[in-house]
Formats: sequence, C-alpha cells, structure tokens
Amino acid sequence: MKKNIILLSVCLSSLCSVAFAQEWKVAAFGQSTDLNFSSLIDPAKIGRNNAWIAGSNDFLIPGKAYPLPSDFIIESRGGKIANSHDGMTVFYTSVPVNQTFLFEADLTLVQIGPEVDGKSPAAQEAAGLFVRDIIGTPRQEPQSAGFEEFPQASNVLMNAFVTQNKKNDNLVQITSILREGVKNSWGNEGISIKKQAIVKNINFTEKTNIRMTIERTANQFILTTLDNDSKEKKSWSIDDYAGFMNQQDSESISLGFFASRNAKLEVKNAHFQPGTATVDYAKLAPAKARTGKKIEPELLLSSGTKVVGNTTTLQLLANQAGSVALEGSEQKKAVQGGERVQFPVTLNPGTNTFTVNYLVNGVETQQKINVESVSSNIVNLSEIYVCTDCKTDAKGTKSDPVDLKTAVAFLAPGGKIYLNDGQYDGVMLAGEVSGLPDQLKTLVAINKHKAVFVNTTFNLNASYWHLKDIVFDGNLDNTQNKPAYLRVSGSHNIVERVIARNNDDTGIAITAKDKNRLLWPAHNLILDSDSYNNLDLSGINADGFAAKLGVGPGNVFRGCISHHNADDGWDLFNKIEDGPNAPVTIENSIAYANGLPFSKPDILKGSIGNGFKIGGEGQPVNHKIINSVAFNNNMDGFTDNFNTGSLIIENNIAINNARYNYILRSNPYTIASQITFKNNYSIRDSWEGKIKDYLGEQVVATDNKTLTSKEAGEIPQNIVISRDENGKIIYPDFLLKLNPNLS
Repeated sequence: MKKNIILLSVCLSSLCSVAFAQEWKVAAFGQSTDLNFSSLIDPAKIGRNNAWIAGSNDFLIPGKAYPLPSDFIIESRGGKIANSHDGMTVFYTSVPVNQTFLFEADLTLVQIGPEVDGKSPAAQEAAGLFVRDIIGTPRQEPQSAGFEEFPQASNVLMNAFVTQNKKNDNLVQITSILREGVKNSWGNEGISIKKQAIVKNINFTEKTNIRMTIERTANQFILTTLDNDSKEKKSWSIDDYAGFMNQQDSESISLGFFASRNAKLEVKNAHFQPGTATVDYAKLAPAKARTGKKIEPELLLSSGTKVVGNTTTLQLLANQAGSVALEGSEQKKAVQGGERVQFPVTLNPGTNTFTVNYLVNGVETQQKINVESVSSNIVNLSEIYVCTDCKTDAKGTKSDPVDLKTAVAFLAPGGKIYLNDGQYDGVMLAGEVSGLPDQLKTLVAINKHKAVFVNTTFNLNASYWHLKDIVFDGNLDNTQNKPAYLRVSGSHNIVERVIARNNDDTGIAITAKDKNRLLWPAHNLILDSDSYNNLDLSGINADGFAAKLGVGPGNVFRGCISHHNADDGWDLFNKIEDGPNAPVTIENSIAYANGLPFSKPDILKGSIGNGFKIGGEGQPVNHKIINSVAFNNNMDGFTDNFNTGSLIIENNIAINNARYNYILRSNPYTIASQITFKNNYSIRDSWEGKIKDYLGEQVVATDNKTLTSKEAGEIPQNIVISRDENGKIIYPDFLLKLNPNLS
C-alpha cells in the first residue's frame, strides 16, 4: 500500500489542520453487489454500484486513486448491511492502524429503499460514513454471467442514514452502527451488531442538510450528527480497545463513505484531517472476551414423566461434557456435550423422585426428576392405533383406536403408533417422549400416504423416532399454503417415505432450536422422501429440503426427490454469527424444476431456484453430495452458495439447469480449502450461448464430462421420475447408463 504524503502541516491541537495528499478509491464488494441481485431493484439500475463527481457522467474507476472531491455521489443498488457482514459501494482511503483523525461531510440522501412497485425495504438499506478494519475483495469487473459475490465481514463503525421501518414511507433515521467480534473476513461465531438511533423520523425527501462526523482520538471513536438548519447536534461514542480495528489488518484501517442496497448519497464539503496523537494499543483495554452467553450445566429430560408399569429408563441429554450419577445407586456415566445417558429405574406407585448429580469442570449440580407411575386404558403400549376423531379413554386397539396425543404420551420405547386414514393437525413431539438408542418409537400410516398432517407445523423435537409413510400437506383445500411442514430439531431420527407438499415454507428441514451447538440436531436420516410445491407468500423462501441454521453432525438425505418448490431443492445455509454447521451428506437424490412452483410457472428464468445449494455465508463446511441428479432447475444445478469448505462432489449429473449446471467459486478469503469434484456429468441440449460451468482454483477436478444431450445418449425432452411400491426411485435408463450407482 502506498504511503500517504504530508504536503503541509500546522498543528493547532491534538488534531492537525493539514493539506494531505490522501489517496481515495472506489470499490464495490460483498454479497448482493453482483448483477444477479435484482429482486428489489428497478431493472434499469441493476448492477449500479458506482461513484462519480457531481455534474459528471463518468463513473470513478474502481481501484484508481483520486483526491477527495468537493462534491460527489455514491450509489449502491445492491449490497446489504447484515448482522455479520456487508455488501456495499465505498469511496474510501486507508490510514495507519494507529492513526487518529477527523472526517466529516455534508450529506444529502437522494434515494433509499426499493423503487419497484410492491416491494418494501428490507431494513438493510443504509448510506453514510464508515470505519472498517478491512475493505472487502472488490467484486468482479466485468462480472461473469450469473456470478455472485461472497459475503465480506469486518469490524465496523458507521454513522449512517438507515431505513426506519419496512414501509415505503420515506422515513429514515440517523443511526450509529457497531459491529465487533469479527476475526475472519468470512465471518465467525460470536459476531455482534449494535444499532442506536441518534435522530428518528427524518423524511429524507425534505431534509437535505445533515453534517456527519466520525472522529478517532487516542482511545475513542466519536460519531456526531449536526442538523445545519436547526443547529441541533447529537453524539455517540465508543471506547476503543485492543483487537477491534486492528483485528484483521494490523497495519492499516479504512474509512470513507458508503451506500448499500438501493441507497444513493450526495457528499459535499468532505473534509479529512489526520491527528498528531496516535493510538497505543498496549495502553488500550484488552480485547473483549467473546464467549457468548454462559451456559449453565443442565440435564434435559428425554424420557416420559408419566409411565405405565413399575419400570422405566431415565434418559438425560447433557448440554456439556461431564459425568452424571444417579443418587442412591451405583449408576454413573461419563458424558459428552450433546450425548444422552440412560439409567434403568424401578418405580413405586404414585410419584417417584430421582436425584441426579451432574459434575462439570469440578462443579457438581443436582437435579430432581419426578416420574409418576400411572394407569392407562391402552391395552398394548407397544402397538397403539389412532384416528383423527378418537377419544382419550379408548383402548388403542384396531377396533377401538385412541387419539394421537394420548398415544404419543404413553407409547413405550420400541413401540409403534398406527395412523388410520384421515387429516391430523400437526403435533409437537417433545424431548420427553423420545425413544431409546436401540428402541426407536415409530409413527406410521396404516395405508401409505393416507394419513395427512395439516394446518400446523409438525415439530420433531424428540430423538429416536421413526416417521414413515405419512404426508405433511399445507394446502388440501386449494386456497393458500399453510405451515404443515416438518421440522426436525431432535437427533437420531429416521424420516422415511414421507411427502411434504404445498407448505408455506420449506417442506422438511433439520434445524436447531437451541443456540448451544452441542444440542444441534444430529444423526438424522431423511430417506426415500419427497418435497414439492412448497411456496411462501413472498415466493422466494420455501425450499424442498433443508439442513440449516444450526445443524449437528451425521445428518443424511438419501433417496429423496425435491421438485417445483419456490426456492431451492436443498438448502444447507447457515448464519455467519452462528458459526459453521456440521457437514451434511446427500446421496442418490434428485432435484428438478425448483424455482418453478406449480402455481407460478411464469417466474423469470434464472432468477431463483437452485437444485442443490450446498452451503452458505462464507462458512467452511465439508458437505458431501454423491450419486445425485439436478435437472431443469430455474437457477443452478449444484452451487456452493459461498461455502468455502472442502466439499466432496462425486458421481453427479446436472442437466439443462437455467444458469450454471455447476458453480464452485474461488473464494476471496485466505482460508485454505480443496473441493473434490470427480466423475460428474454436465449436460445441455446445446452449449451454444449457455453459461459454462465455473470451477474455482480450489477445485480438484478428475474424470468429469461436459456433453450435449445427443452425446449423452439422447436425453428425453420430458424426464420422468417415479418410485416403485417400496419407495425406491425408478431412474430412466439413460441416467443409469451414465451412472449405474444411482440405483
């Protein structure tokens, strides 16, 4: 980086009044600054992430050095100010990491929020002044067709105009934004963002005379806003500390002006003034400890509190590593965080109280567990029949079935609930009704796919369950999709031969309900199941299958089919601030026509709907996808979705997807990874004028084939996928010839 050259310096105080040959540059970087971000943007303005001198028609050239203009405009139609990362257009300079300074300008907000009818702000729109420890890798110029930009995380301070609400009412507020805890440019667990409104209820179309300032002293950052008309002045400050702005770059920091997501800002009378004082990091407070919320030791009950009979097994889920002992017995077991322990116990009539001692890091806690020995009308607790309108006092037999809630409460480990035909409201299988490791509880339809859950979400929070041959349907009356989808937050479950359709969100999703990653759902198997025509009101969020937003180890999708969902066939997204999910395996599965729900066949080609979206938000997760097929999806067949991990992508087939068949981007970070890309087919009717596959520099590609349909063996115009009576996929002959391992 070039050094700044001081031309003249006259120090009057701790800050100098200087003429300074400071280099200023324009850059656009981060997620949604690419040409593909179009959902909220006037079509004529897609990709406009630029800066220019007022009165000029020429954009400033990215990367070229300029002096600080007296009047310029900065605009970003894409980008976002997210909780843990940014996408923005900036006009910035860099200074030594210990430099104090004052910079300020008169700002006029020209535009903010969507200009498209029917679209509302996303609360991610902003423009103003910033300080960052790093500037993100600039977006591709020019951009490859269909190429999207990676997230860019940084510690940051902003003094900015921000949309005040999610209405197109022209109201903004001047807000101080602080993001801290960022260690990596791809993000990390523990990032936090704080926003504080300094001035509210500003109609930006009327207020054009605001002066904003960011000042850095030897130990503080001070943010100020001044209404030049009323002379009202407000300030906000933060104490500097070691590890804040020197976290990712120990030599320099960047500061300047920015716009993000449909924001356009005019900057006048900009002034940058370096100070004589310097920041001594050795004298600052140490870096803030980022351990997150303290997790107190707790054993979560995973067995019933009402039991028929005189024996049961206490099952307890540990939220961290330690040892568990059952008081009054010799039963004691070491346990890892997220592991369950079982203690067989004998019951007396009435209420039984058990005491368990939980030793964690040398500190022992006690928990009392009450289990009541009760009676029940159910004849066989291992074989219970239910129906939609049955009574609670029935016997649970074929001739006298009981209601579902009662059956769930009394089912013995290893037992089965048989569902008669009919429509059932979604239920919650709580952790307390879990089965045991060698005794899964089963919920199965007597007649395959004739027992249908409707109206409300089915929450599988329990563990050691087997759901089979049932349906989750959000729209049986052909009106508006409802939330009848399946959510799996427990572990060691099997979901087999089920159908999720017509829901107002993702059909089947594995996702956490707890911030403690040791309790994230793990070792679930989704087997031979279908998810289709799931469509939310926005038309952009409902996937077929998902394992996202908190996923533990060992989750597998095998023999599944996802098609005609509003968004993706599979989505393995995770938030940056949660840290990376555990790897997921997808085997022998099919994704087709996603992005094209049945009721909206006119969706813009290439705008939404990937087949397999195998990651998210820059986090490195080593997902594995083998022996799978993606065809005719409305976006990409197989996409990394900014996953920087060492993916394994083997023996797959991609055919005629609207954008890329495969896109595995070179990541812009320092993180090292290697993608195994082996024995995959990429096929199109014709490659003329089509987007070629993108394989980044970290991809190790072997034995892959790019073919036309004719070269692949005369692929039919309409590919038909079905299942046999056992639920196994019936593959067309041409697919089996390409990959016999599909069957």
